[in-house]
Amino acid sequence: MNPDSSAGKAAPLNILVVDDEVNVRRVLSLALEADGHHVAGVGNVADALAENSRQSFDLAFVDLRLGVDDGLDLIPSLLAAAPWIKVIVITAYASIDTAVEAMRRGALDYIPKPFTPAQIRLAVGKAFALRALEHKLAALQDDLGRARPETDFSSAEPVMQRAVALARQAAESEATILLCGENGTGKTVLARAIHGWSRRADKPMASSPAPDSRPSSWKRIVRPRQRRLHRRRA
Repeated sequence: MNPDSSAGKAAPLNILVVDDEVNVRRVLSLALEADGHHVAGVGNVADALAENSRQSFDLAFVDLRLGVDDGLDLIPSLLAAAPWIKVIVITAYASIDTAVEAMRRGALDYIPKPFTPAQIRLAVGKAFALRALEHKLAALQDDLGRARPETDFSSAEPVMQRAVALARQAAESEATILLCGENGTGKTVLARAIHGWSRRADKPMASSPAPDSRPSSWKRIVRPRQRRLHRRRA
């Protein structure tokens, strides 16, 4: 898939159609192929898993009822083999419960039968937009990793070893961390490392340097932060 395709039209996607009704499978495949997509159609869970192992799909349309099999059970299996695949459930037995369960298992969308070409096109567009966003995010993360390679904190000094071990331990907690030291001692570098070791590594980070080492300066920084956390938890 090319995320940089022209606006308003999705680039050709590799799409898997899983439906035990031959006519539905054929009509859906023809509609998708008419928009330029590459389609493979199968009628049961075993063939869907086999096809998914043979080639890489961007999107899968999965019928809720596949003979004696449950289409919902297929969703986690598809995602386990290809975490990037977007799954859209289609069914003639639509209900709120099955829609919620489909989303809980990882489906992107849920379309009741009979559906229109416009509904299918809209669902494909949503899947394409999400895949394009994921591609851009992955590229940005690669760029960030190259711009800020992981710092090597290895040291033969016991004091440094203890400090790094404590920082790693603190990174795994929800504690608010205050780093103290003279200018140029690497406080910002260590702050970025702690953020990278934490469960919030994929979220934005901002450091707040204190103008001097007096306790009054710390209070101006820490207290507003504590008030913001209190309001969020309230």
